[in-house]
Amino acid sequence: MSDLSRLAVVVVGYGDPGLLERNTTQVSAALSPARIVVVDNHSTDANRVAVRALCEREGWTGVFPGTNTGFGGGCNLGAAAALEAGAEVLLFLNPDATIDAESTLRLVDAVAAEPLILAAPTVLGSDGSVASAGIDLDLDTGTMRPWRRRDDHPGADTLPWVTGACFAVTRELWERLAGFDERYFLYWEDVDLCARVRAFGGRVAIIEGATAVHSGGGTQRAEGSRAKSPAYYYFNIRNRALFARTWLSQERERAWRRGAVGAAYEILMRGGRRQLLHPVKPVSAVLRGLRDGRRTRPLRVMESVPALRATTNPYIVQLVERLRERDDTEVLLFGFRRAILGRYDVYHVHWPELLMSARTPLRRLARRLLATAFVMRLLVTRTPVVRTWHNLQRPAGLSRWDHLLLDRLERRTRHVIRLTDQTAPPLEVATSTIVHAHYRDWFARIEPAFEAAVNPRRALYFGLIKPYKGVEQLLEVVADSPEADLDVRIVGSPADPALADQVRSAVAADPRLSADLTYADDATLAAEIGAAALVVLPYKAMHNSGALLLALSLDTPVLAPDNEVNRLLAEEVGEGWLHLFDSPLTIDDLERALKAIEAHPPIGRPNLSTRDWPESAAAHAAAFRSALHP
Repeated sequence: MSDLSRLAVVVVGYGDPGLLERNTTQVSAALSPARIVVVDNHSTDANRVAVRALCEREGWTGVFPGTNTGFGGGCNLGAAAALEAGAEVLLFLNPDATIDAESTLRLVDAVAAEPLILAAPTVLGSDGSVASAGIDLDLDTGTMRPWRRRDDHPGADTLPWVTGACFAVTRELWERLAGFDERYFLYWEDVDLCARVRAFGGRVAIIEGATAVHSGGGTQRAEGSRAKSPAYYYFNIRNRALFARTWLSQERERAWRRGAVGAAYEILMRGGRRQLLHPVKPVSAVLRGLRDGRRTRPLRVMESVPALRATTNPYIVQLVERLRERDDTEVLLFGFRRAILGRYDVYHVHWPELLMSARTPLRRLARRLLATAFVMRLLVTRTPVVRTWHNLQRPAGLSRWDHLLLDRLERRTRHVIRLTDQTAPPLEVATSTIVHAHYRDWFARIEPAFEAAVNPRRALYFGLIKPYKGVEQLLEVVADSPEADLDVRIVGSPADPALADQVRSAVAADPRLSADLTYADDATLAAEIGAAALVVLPYKAMHNSGALLLALSLDTPVLAPDNEVNRLLAEEVGEGWLHLFDSPLTIDDLERALKAIEAHPPIGRPNLSTRDWPESAAAHAAAFRSALHP
């Protein structure tokens, strides 16, 4: 993007229209032909009249909500107007800030080259000093530090963020983020936005050579005074707690709570000591911020899974358990009565075709009727749907009625969660990447059913036995290589009797094969995986796999199909843990992996540090909230 013709500058004003007159007119002249979108968060009728007149005079697009929507809400309204008019890049700019054309072009070029970057300039104060060049939020303590001090705190777990006073994003990233979280109203919404940028696969950056000038506090500080407004104190204190509740594990959130009073005092002192000569308003705002930071109605999420059972996928069980540990999310489990008549804010579905699934024709008819009533309820009440996209294609064997219901359900889908950046859901809605979390915590509480030494020649397949998973190919490879020194074991339930017969026949004909074709509970599965030198997943095609993460969680190397997703995972977990083969599987692939493991056993444990459950639950909760503001 070599010019500014497809750029829109979004400015949210509140109060004095003189800020727009002094600053935004200057920006408008410098950035022509960029579109200027001004959102007037209503303060007084007189100010509204003045802003309307200014927009008409300057040829700006004016957005005039009937009330003060807050900074994030105003930005969302302005962005919606800009995108509807055809903008491809959004530049958000405070009304008390300015930026020149050269700096703007640097930001525009940066986001054009990297569409998932949130690009910001170095922000200068009116005296030319650096006011903000990136800030790190210490997630353990809540402390804020400039990026230039990173070397002073090696190893600190931090969230990089940039001020909302000026930043640029592409249409693609903004739609993926679903805008600002409007619960914040004012302050900390930029920190939350940067947290979602990182969670949803993007990054935050300060662009070299780009600068903006921000006088600061133009709408929240009286001219010539250091004191802040009560709104400044209230929302900074309240929203600090809201961010912690939204994004942090319970342990970290408790640490932030313990430091809440000290943090509130620091925020109050930003306004100077002289304000304490008349302490009622500032101190009252501080106390209300502390009080309201500890309470909010949790988001009520209907999960698509019914009552949790011993056979329920551990991924689902852990997700439900972790979400229930959060005080900002209330989880309801699925039942048609509750789904049709109950009260909830968001419906979260993993495999929607299961709504219509049943073993007998009569039960399938009953479930289709109930599913129809449920989908109609979602449409009528406009309840948003969040979909975790596990499979790229709908399963075979669905009826026209089933497809119609799935189509209607997709119409209500407002947010898609994908497990890898390589997943490309066919819906044009906000999308976040939340990687498949590990199973280490799950199996840490389970004693293996038996203890067995690792067999260096054992290759184990486990899981449901379905045609696409390539178990038949594995059996054929072994049968065609009678000289190979192997011990191949199959553990899992076949999807149909023909597959079961095929496995049993192969086992009967070859002493190197063994099988347990019954459901394996977690203790048995842990023991089976622990006895294997290698888990082999001979899938004909694999996009993402819970079985692969399960094996790695139990520190067992895996042989899986070679594709982009698995190559990236191999880099992530470390050398020697994930071996790849070009489909179809061959005996050479099996022997190569087993020999590599025997000659060079992988060191330590697979690196699964980015797949912890508290962070996954926080990202899910953020996705649920974003679905409420499509």
